[in-house]
Amino acid sequence: MHVFLGPTLSGPQALSCLPEAVLHPPVAHGDLLRHRFTRGDMVVLVDGYYHHSASVRHKEILALLQAGVQVVGCASMGAIRAAELHPYGMLGRGVVFEQYRDGVLEGDDEVAVMHGEAPEYRKLTVALVAVRHAAEAARRAGVFSAAAARSVVEGAESCHYTERTWQALEAGNEDVARLRAFLARDARAADVKAADTLDTLTAIARGELPPADPGRWAENDDWRNRFITEWQTDFAVEPVEGTDVSVGATIRYQQLHLDDFPVRWRRYVLGHLAGPGPADELPARALRIAARHGLTPETLTAGQLGHWLTPDEVAALPREEALLRLLTRSYQPQCPVSDLARAEPGVAADPVARRAVAEAEVVNAEVASWASGQHVGQLKPAVLTGHLATVWGVPPDDAPTLLAAARDRGFGSLGDAVEAVRPFFLRSRFLTGRAGRGVRS
Repeated sequence: MHVFLGPTLSGPQALSCLPEAVLHPPVAHGDLLRHRFTRGDMVVLVDGYYHHSASVRHKEILALLQAGVQVVGCASMGAIRAAELHPYGMLGRGVVFEQYRDGVLEGDDEVAVMHGEAPEYRKLTVALVAVRHAAEAARRAGVFSAAAARSVVEGAESCHYTERTWQALEAGNEDVARLRAFLARDARAADVKAADTLDTLTAIARGELPPADPGRWAENDDWRNRFITEWQTDFAVEPVEGTDVSVGATIRYQQLHLDDFPVRWRRYVLGHLAGPGPADELPARALRIAARHGLTPETLTAGQLGHWLTPDEVAALPREEALLRLLTRSYQPQCPVSDLARAEPGVAADPVARRAVAEAEVVNAEVASWASGQHVGQLKPAVLTGHLATVWGVPPDDAPTLLAAARDRGFGSLGDAVEAVRPFFLRSRFLTGRAGRGVRS
């Protein structure tokens, strides 16, 4: 039983309803894939990031539903995603969910609040939906007229969620004081998000929720796209000496550093183009496939050669080899990391590479702790380019050869390779004894 929870309800309150729950921070993009939930698990989404961090994606939830995980949403981000995905088997519960499902609420900002840091996640502002619900409860109780309730809600709507406090609302509208006095006597009316969460967790504890039923869509993979495929590769992690390491990070490290990666990449590309068959026949079969599409050694233009090959290669290579390199360097699969992980499982499973990725994570965290603002994002592209030239054994001022080397490793451009090496650079610098107290130089 896993509950993603933040400012909506305190951890002790949640555990008082559902003692067996494992509490997690507000859900963000990648979290559901990182935890490797399996069939029979239940995941409850209450709070989630959406402004300063990427929000949980719909297909991340669909991946869990297809895998037999029961996913429940309520109160906040969970209510939004449940309203959007309830036709696909995600369960929603509570007033906030129902209002999103029925179109009464639409904007994400209805549930947004400012909050403090973990583990308390203390609420610093009030959610618009909470004001809306409270004003309606006061109207039904005869405390407010419809006009007064509408005035309070309009005042709340005019405030950005980062500034919407009861004090700010009261300063602009004398009816808010009467509303707050009413809410002091009615806790459920005061915070509909908390009430929905308590109700949902209590229902789970009592076994009142129906079983998961995603429906027929989950019987095939037609819903999948390259994004969910790559996310599963990037976010699913296994620990290496206490540090989480993903398949995606290991593949990218190998893509940059493995000596024979260009050979592996060429074999992967030509095999993908030519289809199954003997490995020693790959080049010939790939050339035949290219010829069927009108691309032959004889039809290569000077522009094509100049774009994909270095000047030295244009001058020296036989045309068949030139075409094979063009095919390899121009190939851009939709899911390169996950496809390569399947084609070359040993690359991702290499314990030396996995340890290197873990060490890079540790080094980056150490450097980030030295001073505020220091991180690998500050590394200059020119420094990273020079590092790649050293790793690949290419003259640093030979731009065409550097680009060709990047393409031979499956990168679309040298810039892509530069960004890929950024997380691993400081580790290399430390190992060569050239680390300093700063990352800019």
